[in-house]
Amino acid sequence: ALGALAAGGRAIVIGLGAGQHLDLDLRVLLAKRAQLAGATLRARSPEEKGDVVAAAGQAALGHLRAGRLQVPVLATYPLAEAEAAYERFAAGGKLGKIVLLGPGVG
Repeated sequence: ALGALAAGGRAIVIGLGAGQHLDLDLRVLLAKRAQLAGATLRARSPEEKGDVVAAAGQAALGHLRAGRLQVPVLATYPLAEAEAAYERFAAGGKLGKIVLLGPGVG
C-alpha cells in the first residue's frame, strides 16, 4: 500500500491485527521520502490510552472536516437490514465501510 502514499507521507502502524510480518520494498519508501512509524497502546496506562485516542480523534475529525481525509463506504443498509449488512461484512473481500443507517437517515 506504500504506492498510494503521497511523497513525504507517513505510514503509521498501530496494532497487529493483520499480522506481525511485512514484506516491504524499501525502494518505494525511499523514493517517496516517506516515514514509517509504529506504536502500541498495550504497555500504556489507561490515562495515556485515553489521551492518545482523544488526540487521534480530534486530528481525524479536523482532517475529515477539511476534506483531507475520506472514509471509503462500500455499502449502506437500513437498520432493519442489519443481518444482511453483517452477512456482507462476514463475506470478506471488502474495501470500505459497511454502514447501518438509523431511522430517517439515507
